[in-house]
Amino acid sequence: MSPKHLEVNTVLLLKTQIKEQSVDKYEQLLVANGFAVKQVNTLVFQYKNLELLTKKLNCSDCYSGIIFSSPRCVQAVYLAYQNSQADISSWKLKKNFAVGAATSKEALEKLGLECKGQESGSAENLLNFILKENCSYKMPFLYPHGNLKRDTFSGLKGTNEITVESVLAYDTINNPNILDEMREATDNFTLIPEYVIFFSPSGVHSTLEHLRKVENFTISKLIPIGPTTELSMKEANLPVFGVAQHPSPQGVLDIILSKSRSH
Repeated sequence: MSPKHLEVNTVLLLKTQIKEQSVDKYEQLLVANGFAVKQVNTLVFQYKNLELLTKKLNCSDCYSGIIFSSPRCVQAVYLAYQNSQADISSWKLKKNFAVGAATSKEALEKLGLECKGQESGSAENLLNFILKENCSYKMPFLYPHGNLKRDTFSGLKGTNEITVESVLAYDTINNPNILDEMREATDNFTLIPEYVIFFSPSGVHSTLEHLRKVENFTISKLIPIGPTTELSMKEANLPVFGVAQHPSPQGVLDIILSKSRSH
């Protein structure tokens, strides 16, 4: 591949784009540090079973609290309440938990619910955090979730300390426009940004066949966020330039800068 095919100091973000966000914080920080940024939306979400979720939300006395494992879980609860115009205030007195700072922030801003466990970073860690709370949870936790069911809570039947009641609230599917977006981001598969950031295993699976249409695209520096996405890349025989340890704009910037200095 000739040098003109590699776009130096350009970052391609392969991530789910949230329509409600007017400013992408990843792009904002990278641009502020001298990088050009392109994005391809890897996944879209279809919400479902909102009537069932609303019924359960209206029975807050039956639950110890809500477990939010992603911002989409928060959005599902938000949509359920929007559709029913019900009052969520009764859940403010419950024990609510969230995986990660972004999910916790979403729950506070959209629902007015303060959540514990935002430092956990994964469902497994959050489960351990909940169990270490030393509380006696006599009632189950409400757990709205997606169809991929990769995390701990989806398969949790119950322990001596905690049970969950699951509601399948959304489906995660590949972006139907991903081919066109990838064609635009790579100038009809002739250019590849210097850095490509994979945000999830699903993002790896949904974009790989399109990235491979760019000849020798692995000349790019491929970076996953977190060990699970790294594993998906390795299973696909993709070279890993470095791993962003934190799912945050600063985490992505740090790995780009630190690894680039060492090469």
